[in-house]
Parts: sequence; C-alpha cells; structure tokens
Amino acid sequence: MFIYMIKSVYGPQLYRIFSQDDSSRGRYYIPGNLEYYSNSLLSLFRGLYVFCKWGSPLILAYAYKNNYFSLDGLCSLAKLACLFGFVIVSTFVSRGLGRSRDPLYLEFIKQYTDINQKKNSAEKQKFLSKYDFEMKNWNPDFISTSKPPLFKNKIHRTVNESFLSKIKYPLWRVLSIICVETFGLRMMYPGVMIQNLIGNALLEGRAKLIEYKKAKRAVIQTADNCQNKIDTLFVDQRNRENFSNIATLTNNNLSSNGKYLVICCDGNASFYEVGCFQIPIENGFSALGWNYPGFGQSTGLPYPKQLTAASDAVMQYAFSLGFKQENIILFSWSIGGFAVSWLTNHYPDVKAVIMDACFDTITPLAQQQMPKFASKFVKYTIEHNLNLNVAELISKYHGPVTFIRRTQDEIISIIPRVAATNRGNDLLINTLMTRYPSIVDKDTIPYIRTWLSAKNDLERTKVFSSYTTENIQLCESILRSYASEMNGPKKYPVYFGKENEARKEVKLAMAVYLADKYLLNFESSHCQPLSNEFFRIPWSENSMRQLSYSF
Repeated sequence: MFIYMIKSVYGPQLYRIFSQDDSSRGRYYIPGNLEYYSNSLLSLFRGLYVFCKWGSPLILAYAYKNNYFSLDGLCSLAKLACLFGFVIVSTFVSRGLGRSRDPLYLEFIKQYTDINQKKNSAEKQKFLSKYDFEMKNWNPDFISTSKPPLFKNKIHRTVNESFLSKIKYPLWRVLSIICVETFGLRMMYPGVMIQNLIGNALLEGRAKLIEYKKAKRAVIQTADNCQNKIDTLFVDQRNRENFSNIATLTNNNLSSNGKYLVICCDGNASFYEVGCFQIPIENGFSALGWNYPGFGQSTGLPYPKQLTAASDAVMQYAFSLGFKQENIILFSWSIGGFAVSWLTNHYPDVKAVIMDACFDTITPLAQQQMPKFASKFVKYTIEHNLNLNVAELISKYHGPVTFIRRTQDEIISIIPRVAATNRGNDLLINTLMTRYPSIVDKDTIPYIRTWLSAKNDLERTKVFSSYTTENIQLCESILRSYASEMNGPKKYPVYFGKENEARKEVKLAMAVYLADKYLLNFESSHCQPLSNEFFRIPWSENSMRQLSYSF
C-alpha cells in the first residue's frame, strides 16, 4: 500500500472512468480538494515555465540590464529558484496525499502500475477501454522499427556569395532558430498552446468515440532519435454493416466501406477528438486518428522532422492492424496536408488522397502575418526551419487525389474570403502542371484562375460552360482513349492531347475540365466541418472507362 501511495505523488492524472456497457455512460473522476488545488498550482507553474521559455530573449535582456548576472544578482536568482523548488516539491507531496485518500484513484494506480509493465496487448487494451488518463508515461503499445528518411529543410549554401551575405546569413541563421524556438513554431501550431483551454472538449470527444464507437486507444513510439509517444485512436468498422448515407461514395454492390482505413491528419489547432476524424467514421470507413507531437497526450513538438517521423509510425501501426497500403486512404485538413503529402512520397501505393482546405506552401501565409520589411527574413526562416512545401511533395504522388477548396476561407487566403487569393488554387495548378504539362501551361493557367476566381457556383458554372461547351465531348473522348491504352500503374507526367495543341480552344477546354475534376468547391469558411457529400472518391483517368465509381 505504501508503494502505491508513493506512486500517487507522481502518477498520471485520472480523467474519466468509461462505461463498460451500452446501457449507461461513464463518469468523470472528481478529485478531492487537496488534489484539485495541487493540480491547479502545478498547472500554473507549467504555464510560467512555458511563458519564460517563449519570452526568454526578453527576460534575459531584462536580467542583463538590471545586473542580475553579477554575483549578488546570481545569489538572488538562486534563492528564488530554491523557493520555487520547495513550493513545487511540497505541491507534489500534497497532491500525493490527496490521491492516497481516494479509493478510486488508489484502485486505478494499482492497475496502472501492474498493467503498464506487461506486454500483453489484450490486457492493456482492456485497461485503456476502462480509464481515461494522462498517457505520457504509458509504455508504448506499438514501437515503430522502420526508420523513415529524415525530412530535410532547405540547406543554405554560401557558394559565390558576397562578403556582406556571408556575414548576414549566418546571423539570420541564429536569429531564425531563436524565433522558431521561442514563438515561431507555436504560431504555426497553436494547438500546442490551446489544448489546456479546450481540455474538457477533448475529454468529451474522446469519451464519445470510445464509449459509442468502441474506438481503441493506443500509444505508438516513433523510430527516430526523439522516440516520441504518439496518442492514437482507431475505429474498426470492418465487420459493421454499410451506412445508408454513403451512396455517393461507394458502388451499391459494396457491402461495407469498413475494409478501407482512412488515416486522418488534422489542422494546426485541432485534435483527433474534435477534428476531421469524425468524417470517415460517419461514412462507414475504418479510421485512424492521431495527435501531432506536442498535441494532447503526444510527446515532443511538431517540428517537421518529428512530425514526419510520427506520421510514418502511424502508417506502420496501420499495417500492424491488418491494412495493406492499397486499402489505405489519406485524408488531411489544413496544415495536415504536409503530413499527408510526405506520406505519399514514401507510401506511393495508397488507395487515394483527399486534401481539404490545404495550401501549396506555408511561406506566403507566414509573410502575410509579419511586417513587410521582414518578408525576406520570414522566407529564410520558413525554408530553413519549417519548410512545409506541400505542392512540391504531392506533385511526386501518382495516385488519385482530390482537393477540397473552402470558397470563403479566411485562413489560407491572402485576402480573407476572396477565392481568387486562396492558396489552394496554387496547390491545384501546381499539381496539374506536373501531371499534364502539355495541357496546363502559361497559356491555359490564366483561364483556370479566372474560373477559380468566380464568386459562387453559378458564376463558376457559367465560366466553365463558356470554355468547355463545344469541346466537352472531345475532352472526354481523349481521356477515355488514354485510359483504354493505359497499361500497368499510372505514371505522370502524361502528354495526351498533344495532337490538339494547335487548337487552342480544345487545349483550354481540357485544362478547365481537368481542374474541375480535381477540385471540389465547398461554400464555407476554413473551420466549418466538412459535409459528408464532399468526402468522395478522387477522380482519375481510370474512371473514364468504368461504368461507376468504387473503392
């Protein structure tokens, strides 16, 4: 008993006891006063630590100006550190005393201590289906051993640079690292900061998924040097009947979409508990959600190298669940397009890719948020530290892909809610240029942009009709002919229609026709939940020779 009382001092927080049957709901764990106030004080100290870390340049400058680095100043700082240390240790002890008086927590910590040391996945899964708790010290349920290629930011080269540049860029390099470490990464991924503010919503969302959808929670460990622990949730619908609301997604002869796994990559301030993870579940697919490093119960921070290692571990975990690469669909929202596009480069045989409200590159969006005089420095900082170049990565993927554009998007548009400035336009055009260079080029891109700039569906239909009405059948004939001649896996770029280059109107019609096939326009803002009707099969040339779509 004494051992468990000691473990209560530094043991994980208990959040909820889940229901074990369908007739009742679980209940939240309500800590006693001593534990509650101790946890509140510890949360305050964590907040102070994070604040000091973010503001360290200003704090150090203030300390230097006020002579805190002198002998007397350092003595004062040491006394202050000792005082804080004493208060923190006392708070941990008082929390342990409060927990040791609660029979519910003592029962939890006993089971936690015993089961966390075991390798029996069935026992661990049973425990995870009973309790919701802080999982950062939970031994991983799956350890990825397949080391992915390390993500590399742009490398600065000093060849043929002027003397001033050789002085400027090393200084920029140091300053850029300081900016990223203090505030830059958190501006790009605010979910790292806001998770404590929406903690109750995360708990409630996770509870509904586990109690109602029978989701299975697991902690997986990455294979990189950081060995981060990634919190995941898996909803298995392989043995469930098909949903009636997915007729637009599947062939009527299919009995279930559950045999296909949708891996969801969320936005920079969303979590699997409250993000896009719900959409494939509602449409009858098996789904695997995960929180980025530093989000929720996942350890680490969402630097590109850690994030790509985490996404690779998630893919390896999907394989361990019995899904093959060709039965996996990658689904992203917003900044999640980076993780998805990186995965397509290393797992090119995935079934399909669906990218909702994604941008081509983060650089212009970051420059928009900073003063104009700092634009060059912002570009340097992004390219050398946080180079989320989605367009470059997705252009190397040869499978079916759909882009969903929010026409009233206020986040990834240079001018909020103006469709013509949406960076999803550039993602679409870059992909089409890579795949169909003989069709989408400097001659046809202005016409595609005119179509993309239309304010609503009615205007887009008018523009589309004015470009394609007389040649729509010829476009379909060319695509159908190409599809019938295609042997083996499809590879890009393709050059069908070159014989029609002399006819500008046919080339133009084909360019706009292809843009319309790759893009879905959703009349909404950036954060509005995606309607089920938009979660559909990506178009491909193969579909031109099929009577109906099917996964």
